[in-house]
Amino acid sequence: MDHQVIVLIHLLCAVLFVGAVAMEVLILEPVRKVIGDEVFQRVEFYLFRRIRRTYPLAVIPLYVTGFYMYFGYMDSAGGFDALLASKFGQLLTLKMGFALGLLTIFASSPFLFMRSKSRTALENLKHFVVVTGGPEDFRIDRFEVVHYLAMGFGFAIVILAKVMFMA
Repeated sequence: MDHQVIVLIHLLCAVLFVGAVAMEVLILEPVRKVIGDEVFQRVEFYLFRRIRRTYPLAVIPLYVTGFYMYFGYMDSAGGFDALLASKFGQLLTLKMGFALGLLTIFASSPFLFMRSKSRTALENLKHFVVVTGGPEDFRIDRFEVVHYLAMGFGFAIVILAKVMFMA
């Protein structure tokens, strides 16, 4: 596939993913103060269920294209050591580290936000794929920390994506 098409897919998916996280922080968090924790818990739970079903449509192609481009740059540079010898390669690798941090937050979110009810391994897997439980099981006490961290990673990735081509 043409490199520019891969870059376009990557950018569109990044806009969807980082934009959605930013919306949660910049829009939902201030609304929480107006509607109160009880209503917010219900809203965020149903939003979270929707997110778990739709984000993978942006996240999977985002990471597939990102890894594809990273390893392509590594091959072009002549290996990992050669990639890290350049400022571009260092910034790209830092960007990849932030991206893996963001992926970790995304993948662990069902376990961070849903109260644990001594599940078996199979129930945990089901809980990961399809959010189980109800609004009363949703933990809003972790909303701010996790979402601000995710938004910080997302913004850092976007900034590094621009800066690495200026280096």
